[in-house]
Amino acid sequence: MSNIKDFEKLFGLKDKQNNRQKAIIYTRVSTKEQADNNTSLSTQKKFCEEYAVKNGFEVADYFGGTYESAKTDERKEFKRMIQYAKQNSTIGYILIYSYDRFSRSGTNASYIADELKKQGITLVAVTQKVDTSNAGGIMQQDFFFLLSRFDNEMRRDKTKTGMMELLRKGYWLWTPPRGYLNTKKHHRAVDWEIIINEEGELLRKAFQWRVKNTYSSAEIVRKLNLLGMKINERRLQEIFKNPFYCGILITKMLPGEITLGQHGIIVSQEDFIKINTPESKVVSKTYETMSDDLPLKKSLCCPECSNLMTGFLVKAKGLYYYKCQKKCKGVSYSATKLHHSFKQLLNEYQYDVKKLDVLVPEIMQYKLMEMSKSDANEVAAAKSKLSQVRKELNVTEERFATGKIEPSLYNKFSEKFRKEISELEEKLMNPNLTSSNLQKCIKNGFDLSKNLSKIWTSGDLFDKHKLQHFLFPNGFAYDKQNGRVQTFRTNIFFELIRSISKALSEIKNGDSINFDQISARVTS
Repeated sequence: MSNIKDFEKLFGLKDKQNNRQKAIIYTRVSTKEQADNNTSLSTQKKFCEEYAVKNGFEVADYFGGTYESAKTDERKEFKRMIQYAKQNSTIGYILIYSYDRFSRSGTNASYIADELKKQGITLVAVTQKVDTSNAGGIMQQDFFFLLSRFDNEMRRDKTKTGMMELLRKGYWLWTPPRGYLNTKKHHRAVDWEIIINEEGELLRKAFQWRVKNTYSSAEIVRKLNLLGMKINERRLQEIFKNPFYCGILITKMLPGEITLGQHGIIVSQEDFIKINTPESKVVSKTYETMSDDLPLKKSLCCPECSNLMTGFLVKAKGLYYYKCQKKCKGVSYSATKLHHSFKQLLNEYQYDVKKLDVLVPEIMQYKLMEMSKSDANEVAAAKSKLSQVRKELNVTEERFATGKIEPSLYNKFSEKFRKEISELEEKLMNPNLTSSNLQKCIKNGFDLSKNLSKIWTSGDLFDKHKLQHFLFPNGFAYDKQNGRVQTFRTNIFFELIRSISKALSEIKNGDSINFDQISARVTS
């Protein structure tokens, strides 16, 4: 007998047998509302603690104590608890109130329980007497896991069926698109009140401009921006293609079905079809409202209200004037004086080889290379982040559609994700320069820069408007007191020409040219 004890001591068998005598307790509920109430959590904890005392288990730690859906085992607290149990050699038991508190994933839950058992860790449901030390008990445990999953699937089917019926009746079940506001989003879907907000009224104008082909998409975007609605061309095209705006519901939940929604419409169904047929595409820009004598009309903004300005002819004098569309007091300019000031502005961005240093192109390439490297990293990061956020939004919508998350959580996170997507798309709207096309861009840019005044003076109305928008995409205003045109944003290439030229002029003759020195002087 003494020899046996010696062997037990030598190989530590007795210690291993008694090593896993501690337990951990895992509690959870499915929703935030249940967690806030805390009744269920406290009840689960109480039963588990009483079981531990009765069976002589020392409770080493507690996990869960919050809301986590058990439909998947990819849960933060759940994974932390499993990892802790496996890494701690003293843990022999995981105490849970019932098997559905542990998991509702069916066969995957059985697999996890089996893996734990191989490491000497027993899963104990304190309200469901199951002896997993034999085959019959393991089968009974697996049955409880499968029953929990079956219950989940039944709930999901019931929820999905109910959502499909609501959709067929015209009720929208998610956050409405831009231009709409749900004033009762925390109520039941049948009580939701989806109304057209201020942005919706601006989109109504945008749809009408698109129907009449009054403006191109880029011009519509610029007008909306001036009216206070920040949007890019890609997002606007998505809106033009969304049937929700004409009262039609088309969703993945009802494949092949078209339903009339119960919300207000921003564009008629006839006009929506018209702008989304191939024949409706704008072949060329129309300029019925423009005049060769007033070429700045689509770029000139009122300094008082920021609206685009219009023009008129004083027949008695035979002179043209620009004026504010909203008739802001005192905002009226002589077209002759304004055109002269605009030409002076163009001269500031014009590259004259005779007057400017021959190093300007070389410095330009150096500066743009600096910027393109930084931009490339930012663009790559933004694209990666955009892809990630879109996936998170898709997962959130899918989980809500199948009843896996509550409406309050869906509204909170879907709005957050959509805002992030909009900001990232805005950041990626303008493509950056890369080393592969940089030299070609610089060459084309300088060719254009040498002829700015000539293009604007001798070009037709289309050429003038195109040049104005290319150089100053957000338009410009006129400072009548100082007789100068003031720009809101300038094309970075031409802004660099002006900045580099100015920086070079400040360096004394005979001084060495340091590219880093020039770069520091040039605006970002």
